[in-house]
Parts: sequence; structure tokens; C-alpha cells
Amino acid sequence: MRTKPGGAWLGVALCAALLACGDDDGAIDDAGAADAAVDGAAEDAGPPTPAPTDHCTYEDPPPTGNAGTPVEAGALQAGAAERVFGMPVGSALGAFTARVDFLGDIDPPDRRFNELSGSFAPSIGVETRPMAKAIALEAGGELVLLLKTDLALADEAILHDVEERLTDMTGRDLSGKVLIATSHSHSAFAQYTANSILWVGLGRIREEIVEQVVADLVAVANDAIAAMVPAQIGVGYDGDFDPDNLVTSDRRGENDELAGGSAKDHHLYVIRVDAMDGTPIALAPVFGIHGTVLDADNLLASSDSIGAIERAVEESFDRPVVVMHLQGAGGDVSPRGSGGIRCEGQPCYDYARSEMVGRLARDMILTTWMDAGDALTDTLPISMTTRHVELGPNWENFTVRGGELAYAPWDGRTVADGMVYDGANLISPIDEFNAPTGAALCGEDNVALFPRSQLPGTMAVDSPYRSCADTTQAAPILGRLMVLPFEPMPACATTRTAISALRVGDHLLLTVPGEPVTLFADRVREQSPLDAAHTIVVGFAQDHVGYVMTAEDWLARGYEPSINVWGPLEGELIGERLAELAPLAMMDTRQDAATGSASRYDRLPIDDSDLPAPDAAPRAGEIEAVPWERQYVRGGEPLASGQPPASIERVQSATFAWIGEDPRVGTPQVWIEVDGEGGFEPLRRRSGREVRDLDLLLTHTPDPLVRADPTEPRTHRWAVEWQALVPQGTGLDALEDRVGLPLGRYRFRVEGEGYAITSDPFEVTAATLVVEASVEGGRVRGTVSFDASAGWRLLHPTLDSNGAIPATGDVELELLIGDGPSETRTVRLADDGTFDEPAPDGLTDVVVTDRFTNTGTTTL
Repeated sequence: MRTKPGGAWLGVALCAALLACGDDDGAIDDAGAADAAVDGAAEDAGPPTPAPTDHCTYEDPPPTGNAGTPVEAGALQAGAAERVFGMPVGSALGAFTARVDFLGDIDPPDRRFNELSGSFAPSIGVETRPMAKAIALEAGGELVLLLKTDLALADEAILHDVEERLTDMTGRDLSGKVLIATSHSHSAFAQYTANSILWVGLGRIREEIVEQVVADLVAVANDAIAAMVPAQIGVGYDGDFDPDNLVTSDRRGENDELAGGSAKDHHLYVIRVDAMDGTPIALAPVFGIHGTVLDADNLLASSDSIGAIERAVEESFDRPVVVMHLQGAGGDVSPRGSGGIRCEGQPCYDYARSEMVGRLARDMILTTWMDAGDALTDTLPISMTTRHVELGPNWENFTVRGGELAYAPWDGRTVADGMVYDGANLISPIDEFNAPTGAALCGEDNVALFPRSQLPGTMAVDSPYRSCADTTQAAPILGRLMVLPFEPMPACATTRTAISALRVGDHLLLTVPGEPVTLFADRVREQSPLDAAHTIVVGFAQDHVGYVMTAEDWLARGYEPSINVWGPLEGELIGERLAELAPLAMMDTRQDAATGSASRYDRLPIDDSDLPAPDAAPRAGEIEAVPWERQYVRGGEPLASGQPPASIERVQSATFAWIGEDPRVGTPQVWIEVDGEGGFEPLRRRSGREVRDLDLLLTHTPDPLVRADPTEPRTHRWAVEWQALVPQGTGLDALEDRVGLPLGRYRFRVEGEGYAITSDPFEVTAATLVVEASVEGGRVRGTVSFDASAGWRLLHPTLDSNGAIPATGDVELELLIGDGPSETRTVRLADDGTFDEPAPDGLTDVVVTDRFTNTGTTTL
């Protein structure tokens, strides 16, 4: 989770804004004051004991399903499914803290307020619908489920709920047999995590959102189980993925010395699942990448670069295939791509560059998918086990490396000696991280966020501990400022986490409950019972503790150490527990991981007493026929009518607007339809999927934007925009062919809660080419382009897609000579849209027509 672009969690700007809010009562303002406070007091305090967790509820995990049964190769049954997440527009998006209202770091299109998102800027619509995906695998009596969600991060409490419901519904004991991975898009719906520390980036938890996440994951898992058929599986591996940094790049320069230079996750695995006849069922590419093409000012739900990768691969097939990207070591890996949208004086909703990331990754993934075909097998052993790991507040849990590294007791008083390294080695026990309930915001050069939250003896010392803020002192102040009802510290969810090991044939999937950085993932592979080609590290899975790092990497500073709350040894502890768990999945008998497992926490009760009931929608389905000023659409211009214009040219946009439901009741489903031989039918992509998002932008506006009384009824206005281009993956795959959308009549169709409407049909006509030409020296030279200045979809691999897009390929060049005869030539335009031809005498006009009948003219 990168909660603030360009800096650590809340960053220096927040620190400057909030320092005055610190309460000096009991504060440790500098090392000298700390010494004075401690002198004569430590002896009276008695020996330190771990901070109390009386506010937390723990339970023993159930025994691992199938424990004690033999692990034997068996015939594979597999199924896959996908469905739309029913998350409500208006909830907060995660995981940028800059979206919290009081910081004012973003410029939302209006000042709307939503009780659901509270102090966080509410989402205003959908660019790509969040998806839930599932792959079910069964062999040798073992059923396991790989689930993937378009969410910023995983949550252990949700994992528990999903396992229990699936066990009840299927009659199969799925305890420890469910792997939940997340996309880590920073524009995904949020407000579901039980970890209150992470509310700073995701907003406070809401019961209705938690329930929706659990219900959708259970439903898609059941769909995959129901779809199981005899199948075969193989894994392809590329150990030198993306060497030219076209798709991803290292974003953590602080650890370059440790890594021997700039290093990123260069391991690509592709899990391939086919039916017995070779028909693809699913594929899962695994590599690390952050979902941060879009910045904090984007308020439309989007799957960002990760979803774009999945879509690009999906649309390489002529039938629906479930594509489930799984994160690898994405903690220190940024998306790259090229091209995109030029942003000047408006929020940068750069969905085009996300799409380019997907296109660049696609061929690499498909090459490795083909390699996986050589490894396909229909008979193999499967075994999975999950274990719960106790973290803080007991510092003794963090004794690692065979006792070589440990923390000094956490008493909150003893002043650190300021010594971190003895030459090249870490000094143990570590006395700088004296945080009884944990600390956050570490790793930066500034002092702690509030004076009273400074760890004892760290203010004047040049070390990563200097900016650490004790959670007990910082949380109440942040809670008031951000309107977040933090629990007493330590946050219960930070005291436990979950890890899993899944054996699939001769491969081992090891989950990391957070954001593994490259050096940590390398360590996990080194400690695995299998080699790197057969050890698949899956990050952002099962739970989330923040960035997961080695101790030396954590101490290299940067914003990555800012989110985990148990300091430099937390990642080390998780890595060692994974190393202990991995061999259990490789044994001949299925092990009960509950033996030796920590207890697991139970989610605290959720207080939604501040939420009013959803609004009634008596006008749902009405199409507004007059202008209004408070209907947001891209660009912020008020609409002249609810209906689209009677006609639009290719490359331009059509918008349809209506009155609909409160998004807490449901999100309208929208299709673009084309008039064919049998009447209007959904426009489809190459895979056969209907165009329902990605090529559409769905936006919502409550009216009024702000209400003084929560019971005041609101009208909920919805709008959808479509740029008239060939949908991604629909037959014509080259970017230059996107301007060739079939001409004809189109319309929008909307299905909401209790209503269904269609827009007036509108005609899509040929685009007008922009032709510029001149005659000199007996030659006519010119440029041909499309005016895409109002666009937002990808049209060019390197240029701004909302600018002048060069026309390409063969065109008909008609040269007019006054009232005389014209001359027509077939000319191939250069890549930049230029032509250079001999000019006939008396040339007066040039008319250009491309292969799709788009036409433009210029008079010389």
C-alpha cells in the first residue's frame, strides 16, 4: 500500500500540519527529557510485560481440512469462474491517504459528502468493474480454491468468513484450503479491512461492504466448483521477465546497495489450466506490479494496471477464459507503460496508460503460457495448509535467525542507545524499537508525527527509527482528525496474520500477507524446499501487515517501512514461519497446521450507527430531458440533455444520463448495443464478453451534493460515456485499427434496481480526418491525423491519446485541380501520419480517405 504519492504514509506535509495538535502531557520531546523521565522510574515499574490485548477476541483455528490423509497423485478436476463485485459507488477507494478530506491533497470534481465514506473522498463512479475470480482445483481427494479480488489488500477476517461459509455450503472441510489474493489497485473499493491501522489509507470498515465482499467471494468460489471438469495443468516460468523495464521497474532506490543495484521482481510464472481437449479454462500469471498508474485524484473505481493486464490476455482468446493475475514481489515494483493521457488543469484519469501496460505485458505472458503447455499434466498431487502467526505485542516472538536478532523488552520508557550497526552487522537486541503497541511511519528523516509519540531516545539519532510514531499516542489524535474510530492499541488485527503453502504437483505457492519487496521474496525462495523455478511467491494474499521486508532492507529507510507496525523484524518473522510451513505442504501425509499455530483474532463488532438508511428512488428510470448543473461527467461540463446526440463521429463520445438508485442499493449495469440483423444486440469483445465497462465510464452524482439532514431524500443521477472506438480485443487488435468501429446505429441499455431503460439510438459516422498540406518544389507534403482531444482511451503507444493521433497505413489521396479532373493515388502514410508525393500542376485541394472511410480535406 502506498498511501501518499511521492512520500511515506502521511508524509512530511501531514507532519507539518499536525505537529501543533500534539499533547505535551507525558510527551518525550527529546532524548534528554526521555533520560530524565526514566531515571529512577524503571526500577519501580517492575519487569516489562507485553501490552494487554483484553479488547481483542481470539479463537483457536479449526483443524486443517483433510489432515492425516495421504497426499497422492490423482486425476485433476478444475473449474473457473468470474463475477462482478457488488461494491457500492460512493464508498472510499484505497489505498491513498491523500484521499482523506482534511489533507486537501486532491481536487475532487465537486464537494459532495457521503456518509458511507465519511471523511474520505467518496468514489464517483466506475471505469472497470471490480471482479471476483476463482479457480477450483481438485486431485487426490484435495479441493483447493484460488480466489482473486480487485481490492487493495487482503484481510484475514474475510479469509476466515469465506472458509467457514464455503465449508457449510459445500459440505467439504475447506479449513486452510482457500487462498485469497488481491490486485492491489490503488483505485479499488475499500472500507472492508478489520485492521484499523490500515483505515488511514482505506477508510473505516463498514458492515455492508464486508458482507458484500464475503458474499461475492463465496458465490464465485461456488461457481468455480460447479464448473469443474476433467482438466490438465502446467506451469511456465520465465526467470528474466521484462528485462527492458517496459512493464515494470524498481521503485525502491534505498536498497540498491543491498541488492547490488536496481532490482525488481523478474520472475514470471504462468499457471495454465486447460480442459482435456486443450480448451483453455484459466491462466494465472504471477509477477509483482503496483496498481498505481492512477493517482489519488482518480475517484472512479478501476483495476488499474493489473486489470489492464488481465483484460489484454483475456482478449487474446476467442472465448471467455478466466485470467487471474496474482501478485509476486510487488512491494517495490512500479508499473511503467508508455503513452497515456495529457493532463492539464484537471484530474489525471490516465486509463490509457494502464491499457498500454497490459498490452506490453501480454505477449510476454502468452509466450510463457505456451511454454506451460509443454508441462501439462492431468494427474498430480495437491496439498494445502494454512497457519496463523502470532506477531506483537510480545517482543519475544520476534527472535529470529536462530537467536541472532531480537528486540529488547518493550517498556515504552527505556531510552535507546542510538547504536544500530556494529560495522556491517545489526546490533542485537534492538533497543530502538521500544513500541509496546507497535509503531508506524518509520523510515523517514523527520521526527515522529507527534512529540509524545516519539520512541524513547530516537529523536536526535540519525536512524530509520527517528520518524516512528508509537501507535498508542498517535492513533487517538489521528482518529479525531480523520474521523476514524480507532480501537485501543494494539490494533487486534496487527497481532496475528495468516500464511499458506499450496503444493500443486512439483510447484509450491507460498503466500505473503502484505507487500513483499524483491529482496524478501528472494529470501523466501532461497529457504524453500524447491528451487526458484518451482517456488511461486504470492504476495498481497490472505492478510496484510504492510510492506514485508528483511531487517536490513527495512533499515535502509524510505516509505516502505512506514506501514508495518512491528518494526524491522516483522518481515523476518513471517519469512521464517513460511520456511517452517513450506515443507509441511510437501509431505506425503497432509499436516494439521493448527498444531503449532497461533490463535486467530475475531473481527471486532462494526459500529454503523452513524449510517442513515439508503435513499428511496421513486424517480428511478427517468431520463432527464433538461440541463442541470450538478451532474458530473468527465471534464465537468453540464449536459444539455439526458439523451446522447443524434449522431457522433468515430473517436468522439456519446453520453447518456438518467435518474437511478442509491448506490448502496445497487450499481446500474450498462451495455452499449449495436443495431444488427436481429435488432439491437450487445457490442462484444473478441472473447465474446459484452462491453459493459472499460470502454464506458459510469459516474454518479447525489443531488444535493451535501445535505444538512441525513434523512433528507436525495436524487441519484447517473451518467455513462462511451468513446466510439473498436472495443479492446474485438477482432481488430492493432491500436491503429481502433478508429475502425463499424458504422451504424448504437444505443445504451441500463438495468438498475427495479428499472430497465434504453437511450435513444444514435448514429456513429465516419471520423473527420485533420489534413494539413502544402506544395513546394513540385511536391505536396502533408500530415493526416485524428482529433482525439476530448478522448480518454488508448490510441497510440507513445503519444498522448487525447491529442492529434497520426493516421496510418494506406489511404486514398485525391488531388483536386480546380474545376478540372482529379487524380487519385493510393499512398502509405508514414508512422507519424505524413505523406510526400509529386504534386500535379494547379493543385487546389487534397482529400484523404483511410481504409475505414474516415475522410478529411484541406484547401491549399
